[in-house]
Amino acid sequence: MPLSQRMIRMSESQTVALNSTLARLRREGVDVVALGAGEPDFDTPDHIKQAAIAAIEQGYTKYTPAEGSVELREAISRWLLEEYRVHYKPNEIVVSCGAKYAVFQAILAVCDPGDEVILPSPYWVSYPEMIQLADARMRIIDPANRRHLKITVAELEAAVTAKTRLLILNSPSNPSGAVYSRRELAELVQVIARSGIYVLADEIYDKIVFTEEGFTSLTQFPEIREQLLLVNGVSKSYAMTGWRIGYLAAPEPIAQAVKKYQGHTTSNPTSISQKAALAAMQGPKDFIRDMHQAFLSRRDYVYQRLTAVPKVQCLLPEGAFYAFPDVSAYYGVEKDGRRISDSTSLCQYLLESYGVAIVPGVAFGMDTHVRLSYATSMEELKRALDRIENGLLSLQ
Repeated sequence: MPLSQRMIRMSESQTVALNSTLARLRREGVDVVALGAGEPDFDTPDHIKQAAIAAIEQGYTKYTPAEGSVELREAISRWLLEEYRVHYKPNEIVVSCGAKYAVFQAILAVCDPGDEVILPSPYWVSYPEMIQLADARMRIIDPANRRHLKITVAELEAAVTAKTRLLILNSPSNPSGAVYSRRELAELVQVIARSGIYVLADEIYDKIVFTEEGFTSLTQFPEIREQLLLVNGVSKSYAMTGWRIGYLAAPEPIAQAVKKYQGHTTSNPTSISQKAALAAMQGPKDFIRDMHQAFLSRRDYVYQRLTAVPKVQCLLPEGAFYAFPDVSAYYGVEKDGRRISDSTSLCQYLLESYGVAIVPGVAFGMDTHVRLSYATSMEELKRALDRIENGLLSLQ
């Protein structure tokens, strides 16, 4: 029997596929340095782990409300008020099995078949598949300014049509590390407010920002409060990727629609993980500062190494923990019986010939680039950058 068309159309996540390839190579004893991971290499802080252990010992192992426990949604509400001076009631918040699922449900909640979703490039790998699963259509903005990889007001205005339903804005960006300033967001907000479209703000990297200005959340613009779908979580800020806790904060009708959908799909996120997330949000935050400083040092090192390689162009990452260099100057070369013609073939060459794993930019909508994660130790970064440099220079 055939599969459904939606499953046939769906592409496998290239980052997930890379992890599978890495696991196979390592089982075979191949020495590979991996810079593909989209998660902090730090361990979850002890007080968070202890809260989860206590939850198990106290029998907190039953269902919670589908939308998450009241105490966690209240904690998220207080955190948003303290952090951004914006008030979301607990019934405007839905806790989900990771921020990824919150993004997917938000898209489903506001998009009908045929609606258009504006997606700036480069974009996170899962956005296009989520849009497709909603039977909506992508309208990609490829920013003209390849030095900053951010869209302009003029580009957004040109992309909005009568069919536009949603804009997805990810700042800090995965994969580029670009961060929109308050001024840039204020200009985009004018278009969003005027056009009446929804905007999904994926702010999962909000605590990993390196600019002097710091991070500006789209929650800071009350004129789009009823159009804003805010997604965040504990995965990146608290090194809790495997705990799978994210959340959506949105106008009550949307939050309640997502609650209904979640009740029929995953039901509640893991009760034990919710207790851990509660401890993260209410406990000490020194860990975030220490992790931020480590990422900043690594960012500087990776950027210096990449820009020292001839013909490589790279934006200085302003946030998150990725570098996204343009390596297209090394395309069009024959090497060892292999033609390097795009980001996929280049990454395959570096993996097989030099033992370093990075992600092809085509997965993020920009085939001229590749993505490197610096969420690993300086020792591993040095080994990886040595291999990348040697591999690229071998193509000259």
